[in-house]
Amino acid sequence: MRIAHVVTYISPDGAFGGPARVALGQAKALSELGHEVTVFAAAPREIAGTTIHDGFTLKTFPSRRITRMGGFATMAAPQLTRDIDTKSPGFDIAHIHLARDLVTVPAALKFMRARIPYVIQTHGMIDSSERLLAKPLDVFATKPILRHAKAVLTLTDREIYDISTIESSARTIQIANGISIGELAPYIGRQDMVLFLARLHERKRPLAFIEMAVELNRSSPTTHFVLAGPDEGEGKAVQDAIMNADMGDRLRWIGAVSPNETADLMEAARAYVLPSVGEVFPMTILEALRAGTPVVTTESLGIAADCADHGAALITDGSAEQLAAGVTRILGERKVADGLRSGGLNYLRDNLDINEVAKKLESIYLGGGGNDA
Repeated sequence: MRIAHVVTYISPDGAFGGPARVALGQAKALSELGHEVTVFAAAPREIAGTTIHDGFTLKTFPSRRITRMGGFATMAAPQLTRDIDTKSPGFDIAHIHLARDLVTVPAALKFMRARIPYVIQTHGMIDSSERLLAKPLDVFATKPILRHAKAVLTLTDREIYDISTIESSARTIQIANGISIGELAPYIGRQDMVLFLARLHERKRPLAFIEMAVELNRSSPTTHFVLAGPDEGEGKAVQDAIMNADMGDRLRWIGAVSPNETADLMEAARAYVLPSVGEVFPMTILEALRAGTPVVTTESLGIAADCADHGAALITDGSAEQLAAGVTRILGERKVADGLRSGGLNYLRDNLDINEVAKKLESIYLGGGGNDA
């Protein structure tokens, strides 16, 4: 099959996070099944272009902001929209990683109007929003896009509910995020480091990570605490909190790191802490599990129950005290760390193998319920 994937934004610093990682991982796995895959995305102007990447074609187009407000929601890529308008008849199926933005919504409308079958994957980004601009956008674009999709791919029951409140006729199919799985990286000899690897956004709660580090300062006097990720609103507060913590170079924010560097950083850490609230399926947790890095996270995540069932992560209420207690167990009890590494690998193998996800996507693409837009 000739398959198009569309995702909002791809950049060297991985600023768009999980949806971009998922799209690229799916494209690679589908190409390994013998399909001809093209990924379309906006990108920084200086790197935009066409490349062959992991067996598929990556086409990125210069991004531009309609306004300084609104984050990715106000990002557009007019050249991408025009290219899809021209190229859409050459695809058998499109897979759009949909957000309420000016990149993926216009792309979805182009495929819909060209009568090219398409599936939508929302990554929790299409929710029951009360934002003023979401209502008219949903009426004129989101609802018809969901209604005419061959399938709407969701991660959780909550996401199915949110989709149904926007468009009750949408055909939802649950599918997991996937990741390539190999042997776990060694744990012996790692740096005495605890890692936060995520966007510095309020939802990710980097300040809670810093509070946890302060809590552990006396009991773990040689441990380093590293935050890595681009600033998305919390950078100034993080810098101020680090200064106030007065822990010297044992508590640092190193800025954004490229997706190519994240594996090495994960494999260097003794623990990965993600204090996020309300997220559906954080890809960085999967990357930590693949790296064999024990995870501490919160009970509000969509995958918290599955992680707990497999013994893949220590689940907390998100407070600095419980996060610190989880890290203390990992650093102080080798059996705890080994158990989490083993549980994480079993969770990946049982549920999250990207090759199995690609086969399910292939089946969905070929399945019934065609687009009659």
